[in-house]
Amino acid sequence: MIQQVAFLVLSALMLGAAFGVVAARTVFVSALWLITSFLGVAGLFVLLGAGFLAMIQLFVYVGAISILILFVIMLTHDVMGRHKQRNRQWALGAIVAFGLFAVMAVLGYTTEWPVQQGAVPPASGGTVVLNAEMTAADAGRIPNVVVTENEEGTVSYRVPGPTEALGRSFVTENLLPFEAIGALLLVALVGAIVIARE
Repeated sequence: MIQQVAFLVLSALMLGAAFGVVAARTVFVSALWLITSFLGVAGLFVLLGAGFLAMIQLFVYVGAISILILFVIMLTHDVMGRHKQRNRQWALGAIVAFGLFAVMAVLGYTTEWPVQQGAVPPASGGTVVLNAEMTAADAGRIPNVVVTENEEGTVSYRVPGPTEALGRSFVTENLLPFEAIGALLLVALVGAIVIARE
């Protein structure tokens, strides 16, 4: 019950902050609302038991990206928006946004999401215990499960914690996207240096 209330509060905070980003009259205030939305995302990661991702969200987005955005805004002219900003396409944007929200809400409510049977380990990881209704084949199909066998031939199934599972995914099935993102960031950094020198 407490988790559901916390989820609703964080969701309302994120939606309100997202609306504040696009509705604020000044860019500086929009950046502050964006930081609030990032904090809500970190709270959702905490509710999901992904403490590592929550800390990354705080350090990278709230601590680094947001500060960088604020520095860029402070270097621009008319930070506090003495000249009113007008967007003549706000009505069209609102219609498209509400339409996409309606489609996503209907799809999310009507889709039958697959549910896999299995024991839920603690946040730091744990061992999957086979019960009467669960076979070794079922345990082997649990995502990110690590199968170990000792000298006596006893097989155990261990599910790593979220941090270990994330690290394993980076060097196994998601290795190519991970390296591609690194190369993309390197190219962007070199391009920013070249533009700054010119």
